[in-house]
Amino acid sequence: MANQSYYDFLNGSHELYNRYYEDWELALRSYYGGVEYRRGRYLKAYDIDTTTPSETIQTHSIDDNGHRTGSYSTQNVNNRHDDGDGFLDNFYEEKLRNVPVFPYTRLYVSEYNAILFRSPPHRVIPEDNELDQFLLDCDGQGNSVNEFWSNVDTFTTVCGVVWISCIKPADSPYALWEMHKPTDVTNWNYRYNSSGELELDRICIRISSNPGVDIYRHITAETIDTVFVVTDKDFEIDIPEDAEYFEDEMDYYRISQPNELGYIPVRPVYQSSKIYNGVGHTPIFDIAQIQRSIYGDMGEIYSAVSYGSHPVNVVDSDTADLNGGALGAEPGSIVRVQPSLNGQTPSYVYEFVAPPMDSITELRELIDQKIEKMNAVAMIRTDELIKASRSGAQLEQYDSKLEALIRKKATSLENAEYHMWKIWFDWLNKPMPEDFSVSYNRQYNSRGLETEIRELQQLMSLYDDYKGRFSHKDVDPSQEIYATANEAEARASQLGGSGSHSHQDQDGITIYMPFTSHDQLVAVGMIDPTQQEFETDIKDKLQSRLMQLIAGSSSDNSL
Repeated sequence: MANQSYYDFLNGSHELYNRYYEDWELALRSYYGGVEYRRGRYLKAYDIDTTTPSETIQTHSIDDNGHRTGSYSTQNVNNRHDDGDGFLDNFYEEKLRNVPVFPYTRLYVSEYNAILFRSPPHRVIPEDNELDQFLLDCDGQGNSVNEFWSNVDTFTTVCGVVWISCIKPADSPYALWEMHKPTDVTNWNYRYNSSGELELDRICIRISSNPGVDIYRHITAETIDTVFVVTDKDFEIDIPEDAEYFEDEMDYYRISQPNELGYIPVRPVYQSSKIYNGVGHTPIFDIAQIQRSIYGDMGEIYSAVSYGSHPVNVVDSDTADLNGGALGAEPGSIVRVQPSLNGQTPSYVYEFVAPPMDSITELRELIDQKIEKMNAVAMIRTDELIKASRSGAQLEQYDSKLEALIRKKATSLENAEYHMWKIWFDWLNKPMPEDFSVSYNRQYNSRGLETEIRELQQLMSLYDDYKGRFSHKDVDPSQEIYATANEAEARASQLGGSGSHSHQDQDGITIYMPFTSHDQLVAVGMIDPTQQEFETDIKDKLQSRLMQLIAGSSSDNSL
C-alpha cells in the first residue's frame, strides 16, 4: 500500500473497502428504504418473472441532457427500452415497485439515537466569537454541533464507522467538520511512526461524483489535495482555473495546498468497537440481512398471490375450438359448449383450477419468527416479550444489554468529539482550554435521570458519613468544653479516641476536655493534606456531574 504511486492510490481502493462495501451499501439502503432500497434490487428474479409481462409499463422520453420530458403508459407490453429504473416491462420490475419494504433498520437506528440524545450532550466551552459561530454551523451546511454529532451517531450505527475531517477552507475564519460515510473513503494507509505509534499516513475521500468527473480529497501530513478525475471526456465539466492538469491512465486535475497541521486531520469514529482500522462493528450488519430476508419473503407472497390466487380454466380441445380459444377464468367469463343430445351428458370438459395457497400462511409465520429474532438482535423489547417474561428481573437483564450498547456509543462519541475539538483548536493555532470537556448521556431510558440523581444522593450521603467518621476539621479545641469528665470522655469516643483531661477557667471552675491531653485534641482538629486533597476531589466530581445533569436535562444547551 505504501509503495503505491499517487495515481494508483487515488484510483485504487483499500482491500477492506472492497470486502465491506456491499455490506455498507446494504446497511445504508436498509436505513434509507423506499427508492434507494428498491434500486438495490434485492428480490430474487425467477425466469418466469422476466418473461411475464407486467400489468403496466411506465415509460418516459428524455432530451439530450438526460432530462425527463414526458411519460407514457402501455398495457401488457414485454419490450425493454432501458436499464429498468423507469420502466416496468416485466413482472420482476412490477414486483420491485409493489413489494413493500418494512424499514426495521431505520426504526432501530432512530431508537438508539433517540435514547442517546434524549438529553443533549454537556460541553464546557470558553466564550469566543468564532467558537459561538462554529457551534451554530460547524460543517458549513447550517448544522449545529449537536445536529452534526447526532448525524455521526446515526451513521456509525448504520455502518459501524464514519470518518470525520476537520479542514480550514481558504475563505473561512475557522476550520469546518465534515462527515464521510465509509462508502466514500475509498483508500487509506496506516504506518508506525518513530515512537512506535500507529498513525494515519494517507487517505483518499470521494467528496463528489458527478457526470463526467469524480472529485476526491487526497490528504497526507504534507498536503491536502482536491483532485478532479475525468471519467467521461464527452461531458462538459467545470474545473477551477487554478487546477493543475495531469495525464496518466486517466486525466485528472489537482489543486494542492500545504497541510499546516503537519498531520492528517481525519479521524475514524466507531459505533462501539473496531474490527480493523477503518472498519467498525454494528448490529445493523445482521439486522439488515434479516430485513432483506423478510423483504424476500414478502416478494414470494406477492408472487404467490399474483400467480396463484386466480384460477385457470382447463378445457378440452373441442370446447376451446368452439370458443375460438378466447377463454378466461375471471368472474363473468362465458364458455360456449355443445348442446346435449337426447338428454345425454355432453362430451365437453372445462374446470377452474387454482394452486394451493398454503405457502402464504407458512411465509407469514416465518416472517413473524424473523421479526422476533431481529428484535432480539437489536436488543429492543416488544409487548410480546414483556408479556412472556416471568419476572421484572428478566426484563432488567434484557434492558441491561441495550444500556451497555448505549454506554459504549456515548463513550465513543465523547472521545471522538474531544479529539476533533483538539484538531479544530490546532487550526486556530490556539491551545485547547484545560477545563474543556464533553459529556454524553449514558442512561438508556427515560428514568435514567432519576436513577442517576438517586445515585448521586447516595454518594453525597456516603461522603457526609465519611466526614463524620474520618474528618474532624470542624473540631475547634477552644469549644470542646464540658462540665463533667463523663461528657468529655463520651466526646473523645465520638471523635475516635478516649479519656479526658481538665483545666481551670478564669473563674477557677474546673472544666473537662476530650482526650488525655490537650495536644491530642489539637491534633484531631488539624487537617491531613492527603485527606484534604481526597475530599476536594470528591466534591469537585460531584459538583461537576450535578452541573452536567442540570444542563443536560434542559433545552438551553441543545445547539
